[in-house]
Amino acid sequence: MLYSAEYFVKIIRKEKWYSDGLAFACQGCGNCCGGPDEGYVWITPTEIAAAAKFMKITADDFKKRYTHRVGLKYSLIEKQPSKDCIFLEPGPNGSKGCTIYPVRPLQCRTWPFWKENLYSARSWAAAADGCPGMNRGNCYAPDDIEKVRDGNLTPLKSSLSVEKAALDWLAANRNDPQILAQMLELYLDLDNTIAATAAQCRNCGKCCDFGQFGHRLYVTTLEMLYFLNGLNPANSNNVNHRNPNKLQSATGDRCPYQSSSGCSTRNNRPTGCRIFYCENLDPDYQNELTEQVLTRLRQMHQSLGAVYYYADLMQWLKLIGKIS
Repeated sequence: MLYSAEYFVKIIRKEKWYSDGLAFACQGCGNCCGGPDEGYVWITPTEIAAAAKFMKITADDFKKRYTHRVGLKYSLIEKQPSKDCIFLEPGPNGSKGCTIYPVRPLQCRTWPFWKENLYSARSWAAAADGCPGMNRGNCYAPDDIEKVRDGNLTPLKSSLSVEKAALDWLAANRNDPQILAQMLELYLDLDNTIAATAAQCRNCGKCCDFGQFGHRLYVTTLEMLYFLNGLNPANSNNVNHRNPNKLQSATGDRCPYQSSSGCSTRNNRPTGCRIFYCENLDPDYQNELTEQVLTRLRQMHQSLGAVYYYADLMQWLKLIGKIS
């Protein structure tokens, strides 16, 4: 794993490595609840009573059927041989769900802000390898991260409105020339950096078929503002290069702006599109550049007062209809 210069500056200054915050939005994959490794899901007597009431059984029955003793504590049992949590069940579209989700233990609720994951950037990255929700969605401030780590769930409850807050912010700032100018500056810097590598994109569109290619395109609020503004033909003389495309519906797993003739929104495409090259560009370099750009974007969100929401482009397109 590569680290940016900013990361080592934080070490020298004895700053928290996550001083810029950390993002998380559960994707419903169930990976944090599953095997193949064995683990413990600690559950307190109070949580046992709540879960038993939810399942309409007695606390003693719950203990006998779903827990085992580990010293003085109780842990939920695992399915064999998968080592999945006993309450993890398959859901629609390949997802997995918890059958006692409304009353799940505190340990489950505080993922991924566990002490072992927050120990270092390396430990966080290792956990993120198996959790597609980490580094996605709402960005939590260091103080809120530590509240959740210590069992205070208030920051998680307040984050439930981040989606609506992001939409409201977009509606109010969609045509702000200052914001658009700063985004254009970022994109020009990024394009110049990529140009120096001599990487080539044939604009074939394979990576735009997200389901077939096996990846997703995640976009921040500011990137979405620039993207949306570029779809508005009325802004053809503004700071951004304009494209006359209208907002498209998100159907299937393919970007609706990619056709046989190439990308129709290439000038206002997000950073993920600008950085990703399937040929002739070292993946490690792409990953490092992505982290650098995301750090800059997070700082821009803070300085501009923008609501930080980091979500799949297809999810964004479904939501945008609410403000169009």
